[in-house]
Amino acid sequence: MGKKDIYIFMYKDYEVLSFSVDFRKSRTHFIEKLKHFDKAPYGFDLDDKEIDLRLSRFFNSRTIPQQRYGYKEILKATHCRNSFNLSFKGHGLSLSNHYWFKKPGENIRYEDVNFFTNKWDDSFARAVIKEDFKALKHVDLNVPDIVTSGWGVKGWLYDEKKGPRLFKIGIHRDNPDEALGEVLASRLAQKLFKKDEVLQYDLEEINGKYASVSSPMISIDEELCPLSSFLPHELYQLYHGYKFDKDARKQFFEKLKETGYLELYPFFIKLTCLKTICFVNDLHFDNISVVKNMKTGEIKPAPLYDLGGSFGTGNHAKQYLVKPNKTTLLLIYFVYSGLDPEWDYSWYDKDKLIGFEDEIRNVLSKGDFYKPEILDFIIDVYRQQKTSLDEMASNNQ
Repeated sequence: MGKKDIYIFMYKDYEVLSFSVDFRKSRTHFIEKLKHFDKAPYGFDLDDKEIDLRLSRFFNSRTIPQQRYGYKEILKATHCRNSFNLSFKGHGLSLSNHYWFKKPGENIRYEDVNFFTNKWDDSFARAVIKEDFKALKHVDLNVPDIVTSGWGVKGWLYDEKKGPRLFKIGIHRDNPDEALGEVLASRLAQKLFKKDEVLQYDLEEINGKYASVSSPMISIDEELCPLSSFLPHELYQLYHGYKFDKDARKQFFEKLKETGYLELYPFFIKLTCLKTICFVNDLHFDNISVVKNMKTGEIKPAPLYDLGGSFGTGNHAKQYLVKPNKTTLLLIYFVYSGLDPEWDYSWYDKDKLIGFEDEIRNVLSKGDFYKPEILDFIIDVYRQQKTSLDEMASNNQ
């Protein structure tokens, strides 16, 4: 393999490790640890074979998925065979962590190129949001968008006053608008949880479409680590079983205690309560993270984020909401009611949600899909789910 395929993996200006890239096979190969390997992403402190696997997984997770709307058009316009190749058109800079790469001997400083403190040309994001894919032939590809995962139409835009902000527009045009549900879930969570426990999503209109808009989740000294990389695989399996299986749910919480992840125990209680009343369907382990302070080593749950699919929005909701009925209501209750009478509900204040039904109606009525009978049904589901939580919390006190 030629010298041009060798890269240095960086944390800010610290050299972490060297690796090579096989663009034909879309994978990376770990070469050796460098001076500051102690600053590698969480979970890299293993043998060489495992480092190689995790490095490859790291880069493949920082790519545009094939399910992204306009995927083929983006690749065609940028002359890339796949999104892995596209992700190497820049330096791998992201707004989710401070890892990037450069070629050996390349004289580049993080402070000069990072997206947290430097403006970039956001023409790529504007072209994608406008669905003007031909314009991508002429834009700068050293942008955070090429390493941003997720299915929905999205783009990082730079505001002179507010800084970088992520605009997310839903996945499918003919389905309930995810942006509306994400904003609603964010507003509800902000009423119940502490300010730093929830990422704020605002509702804005861009090019005639609604978008949920948020700022970066981490500071200049933090790393965002998805639970899929942070927690053992056993817990991953239990988590995905617990929304249908009460025994798996119980085992999941017991394992959190047994394996030393006590800081996540109260977090998952709140998360489960939120899922119950928002009936959100997309909170998998890549949409839940912890934040590591790279100076102190402290690890804490990341703010709740990626709440699309809440309140009957998203591509999975349409089949149930076109003709809502009692069977649908029972199904939603079965899937999303996972509360335990032994949990601590002292943080929950039901009075803070008084009148939230009006908020639901006001926001969802902006979407063409939500006819009056569908809106009424979604509010009925919310009331039922909230009543279950109210009763559980009251009995626990």
